[in-house]
Amino acid sequence: MENTAINNASHENRLWTRRFLLLLGLVTLWRLIYLFIVPLDLGPDEAYYWDWSRQLDWGYFSKPPMIAWVNALSTAVFGISAEAVRLPAVLLGAAGLWGLFLAARKLFDAQVGFWALAAWLATTGSASLGLIMATDVLLCLFWGLGLYSLWHLLTNPGHGAWWWGTVFCIGLGALSKQMMLVFPVLMFLFLLLSKEDRPQLKRLWPYSLTLFACCFLLPTLYWNYRHDWITLQHTAHHVEPMSPGFIERLGFVVEFIGSQLGLLTPITWLLLMMVLASCLRQLRHLQRRELYLLAFSVPGLLGFFLLSFVQSVNPNWPAVFYLAGLILLAAHLSGSGQQKTRRWFHWGLGLGAAMTLVAYGLPLLVGYAGLPLGKIDPTKRIRGWSGYGEQIYQTLQLQPRPEQTLIISPLRKYVAEAAFYVPSHPRAYRWPGTPLNVSSQYELWPGPLDKIGWDALIVTDYRNGLSADLIDAFEQVEKLEDIRSELPGGFHRTYTIFRGSGLRAWPVR
Repeated sequence: MENTAINNASHENRLWTRRFLLLLGLVTLWRLIYLFIVPLDLGPDEAYYWDWSRQLDWGYFSKPPMIAWVNALSTAVFGISAEAVRLPAVLLGAAGLWGLFLAARKLFDAQVGFWALAAWLATTGSASLGLIMATDVLLCLFWGLGLYSLWHLLTNPGHGAWWWGTVFCIGLGALSKQMMLVFPVLMFLFLLLSKEDRPQLKRLWPYSLTLFACCFLLPTLYWNYRHDWITLQHTAHHVEPMSPGFIERLGFVVEFIGSQLGLLTPITWLLLMMVLASCLRQLRHLQRRELYLLAFSVPGLLGFFLLSFVQSVNPNWPAVFYLAGLILLAAHLSGSGQQKTRRWFHWGLGLGAAMTLVAYGLPLLVGYAGLPLGKIDPTKRIRGWSGYGEQIYQTLQLQPRPEQTLIISPLRKYVAEAAFYVPSHPRAYRWPGTPLNVSSQYELWPGPLDKIGWDALIVTDYRNGLSADLIDAFEQVEKLEDIRSELPGGFHRTYTIFRGSGLRAWPVR
């Protein structure tokens, strides 16, 4: 009988693993097809990170260097295009889904892994992360693999391979996004909470693991030291204490909850919150694996919820903490006596799948059918930039000295998009102000000090005008034209182009 039960369990695991592989393969294939058939330009952040890849380094203004390295590799192999920049998002996103499944299967079984994956895929957040090249793609990859590797290590504490695997997951994740540094903190929290694992705190491996993982950041820390700890300053700026009034605080909280309902979809998010709350009430009676997942989900989610009482929280910031949470949700629903909750879970998957299909379909409806969404078009940030680059190029060719004309803007988005979409991908410059204000990577790179006397096309928001210090940097500044670029769906992109003649000076640090 025992052998029969083991064989049945093994058969079930193989069956659900095959279902997972089929689902993962279909989703990845769909994303690859979608990547090449849907006309979506790089958004400002994607173009900005790509621009980093042209000057490889150990650190950058707001993020560690991994995204620049990945962009450099992808565009070196496939050429400079929006598809080449976004291809790693599809492939590494699929690898991250594999890591999520492996963690769930190791902790529970393949059926839990399948439903955790399905719950994650049936979210608008997953749809975005599977196509947009952002640091969260890399973070989710290494976080999910880290959950898998660390649990192997906890169940086999003397196995060196899993120790090294966890070191590499944390180290490479930390080179992708600062949030990964929370991972070892949550590891120690779990060791503290778990009676079975608490003796591990007296052993060397948790401390050596953390130390070796942090060594991955030594070159990045040295880079920050040489640049006045600019990345740390920028990160700290995101959580600076504020003193908002009651109404403003309430607005922050409502905005945060609303964004999470949209990110994870309403039913799934509410079910997850119910499961996490139930686990917290039964904290002393939780199994070791449930406590593990609770430690890697609740502190992060609760921390950002509390932060929303004092400031606005970006919707994607808590995303990585949902990975462990969804495994716990899927495991909870696989238990007995959960028929009613399981029915709601399936309704949540259906709603999430519908919302995800809408998210995928909107660009098609707007781009090809001209669906009139106007300013509420959620894809407006990633449309129209290729036309902007062509317009700048055409205007550049009409200048008296096109070969000695810079592209400048006081706004980062116009600099990054010009660098990517103007043919030949010229170096574009962000005006840093006088005195120089470091608020992007562009101010850390040398300005056009070797191009004094050159002319410039200066791009800014429609009817914004230019600051006095920017005007004074040229012998003469004149307005060339206001550009209103009409896009499908009733949306238009507007900006103004000026010509600066004879660059006099450029601010230096």
